[in-house]
Formats: sequence, structure tokens, C-alpha cells
Amino acid sequence: MRRAALLGLALAFVAGCANDATSPSVSLNGTYSLRSIDGYNLPYTFTSGITLTNDMLTLNTDGTYVDVSTYSNAQSSSRSGYFTSVNGSAVTLTDQSSGLTYQASLSGSVLTEIVNGYTQAYLKN
Repeated sequence: MRRAALLGLALAFVAGCANDATSPSVSLNGTYSLRSIDGYNLPYTFTSGITLTNDMLTLNTDGTYVDVSTYSNAQSSSRSGYFTSVNGSAVTLTDQSSGLTYQASLSGSVLTEIVNGYTQAYLKN
């Protein structure tokens, strides 16, 4: 009887630990605003002299994404493609036109992406 009680407690403990502790506290899908590049808040001026004033990254429920960047000279650019996720926190974004891949990770509501050597921190809206 004591052995059965211990087995029951062990099973309850294991079931409680299996409660998806690796998933993020927020959904991966949604719109993210770029807050900083390499720790510097926007606007961010690159060594080329171009100043990035705004960037919005949207991760759609169908696995696609759109990233729209706006610059101080009123120019904008966008890239789109698809994304995959492992355990809801490690994210790979693949650019539809170039085929380039970008790595990102989600921690709470902050998505951190590495693009061309720059660390970009986005906050979910």
C-alpha cells in the first residue's frame, strides 16, 4: 500500500513537471516594434549614415512574416517570408526573396533577432 502511494505521488509529480515549461508566456504570433539595435534605442544611425527610425515585424498565424523598416529620409523597405519555431522560443525567419535565414529567440514579450551582425530587440505590441 505504501509503495502504491509513493508511486502515485511520483506520477503526480512527473505530470506536474510536464506542464510545458519551455513554451513562452505569450504567443509567438503578433506584431513587434523594434526598440533597440546593439543596445542603442531607435532612431539608430548605421555606419553608412542611414538612420532607421522605425521597424515593425509581424509574425502571422499561417507561419509567414512581414518586416517593414522606415528610415529618416522617408524611405522604407520590407522583407517577407516564413518562420519556424522550436519549442516556441527559438525562431528561424527565412527571407522569401533572398532565401537568407535569420535567427531569433523569444523571451517573454521580447523577440531578439540577429541580422547582418546586429542584435535587434523587438517588443511585442
